[in-house]
Amino acid sequence: MGTGWVILNDKEEVILECSSSITEWPSFTRAELGAILSAILVLQTRQRVNIFTDSQAAIDSINHTRINLTNGKNKIRVWCKSNNHSIVSSIINFVDSKHLELKLTKVKGHSGIKGNEEADRVAKNDTERLTCITINDSQQKDLKYDIYWDGKRVDRHIRKFIDNICESVLEVA
Repeated sequence: MGTGWVILNDKEEVILECSSSITEWPSFTRAELGAILSAILVLQTRQRVNIFTDSQAAIDSINHTRINLTNGKNKIRVWCKSNNHSIVSSIINFVDSKHLELKLTKVKGHSGIKGNEEADRVAKNDTERLTCITINDSQQKDLKYDIYWDGKRVDRHIRKFIDNICESVLEVA
């Protein structure tokens, strides 16, 4: 599943673009979060940035996690009850460490908005190339442990993940 983002100039011409692929736990929300993360990686420190996305779920994931963590909620509990926590926590860590002023703005998808259409185009192109971004465990400073299944980090709501496994085992048996 491809991800992508673009930067447009004042004339709405693409001046920079990036694409990559999501290979583990692919979903539309995870692809949008991957695009947001890769965009944040190229930003310089202390910048003001407005990222436009057609995924309200991605915006809500970032905002929900940030609010819960700043309200003193248990980090492990927040992690266990959310999907895509490794990407979301990486986004939050990079925003904080780079001292970015981040604004996330929802735009309507497939409605002719130039930046969104171009981002969709570069994301689609990368599904054929498979350029991957890897999230290293060292970027996950707030996690005390990781859960792996079949050699892959489980980046899903833990209880729902276990329920799905149990249901699959019962169906096979």
